[in-house]
Amino acid sequence: MNKENEPIHNEPILIGESQDIDQDSVENFEYEEIDYAIYHLKSGFFATQGHCSCDEQVFLNEGAIEDDELECASCGRTFSIVSGDSISDPEANPLIIYNVTEEEGKLFLNF
Repeated sequence: MNKENEPIHNEPILIGESQDIDQDSVENFEYEEIDYAIYHLKSGFFATQGHCSCDEQVFLNEGAIEDDELECASCGRTFSIVSGDSISDPEANPLIIYNVTEEEGKLFLNF
């Protein structure tokens, strides 16, 4: 799936080692000058755009995670990490989500 203003990749992009991301946490990942947020939940690994869609465009790795929801550190909106939907403000733009796969302890971002 190609997102506007993002490079087209045919091959998965190596994020890093799965053991390097603690469960119930979010890490920033930059590739070709684009930021992504990589999440490790009990149900697996997930990825979204790296910044909140609010005016401040805060890095999402500064937010708080509870279960499968993320709260933006700036605007306070909560989003589903799995679907990208805004939970607290249905009128807000959803987060762009990406597929993450794990192979032999390595995480890959798929477009």
